[in-house]
Amino acid sequence: MVTKAIIFDCFGVLVTSARNALKNDYPGYEIQIDDLGHQSDYGLISRQQFNDSLAELIGMTAAEIDSKYWNASLRNESAIKWVRELKQSGKYKIGMLSNVGYGLLNSSFSVSEQTELFDEVVLSSDVGMAKPEAMIFELTIQRLGVKPSECIMIDDTAINVEVAENVGMQSILFISTNQAQTEFSRLLETDRA
Repeated sequence: MVTKAIIFDCFGVLVTSARNALKNDYPGYEIQIDDLGHQSDYGLISRQQFNDSLAELIGMTAAEIDSKYWNASLRNESAIKWVRELKQSGKYKIGMLSNVGYGLLNSSFSVSEQTELFDEVVLSSDVGMAKPEAMIFELTIQRLGVKPSECIMIDDTAINVEVAENVGMQSILFISTNQAQTEFSRLLETDRA
């Protein structure tokens, strides 16, 4: 099957994960941080409500959390360059599929940059479902206008990679940009065989 679309996760692939940094810095609160994160991902609470609840939990102010974690997220410029090259090649449709609360993506990618890099951006808080639910993968595939077998999903979470494969996609568990590019090349070689 010929690959026609590549779908990238955002946080953990294109941008460092603030949630993971929080969990590393506050190891006794992983479950609560994940719970608040899931509420935000589904759009059940706003970014401000997330920050206020988190501030109360860990003893920081909401502004300190914003500054130290959300505004400090680092873009993975090598992965973003790769996305740009894939998009400019004209060979593939490029998607982003991310679990993210309202407004959090815009601190990493401007609206114009999202339009430049991606044919489709599917955000959990916008659609009311989140990875690893199969339906959000299926929605992204549908919006890209391709078959599952024509997609490669690149994600840093093993369960998301597993669900993508269960939906019929090829997938890459992201560890680093170089590793993902090497695996991507192998998948393309398999396409040609």
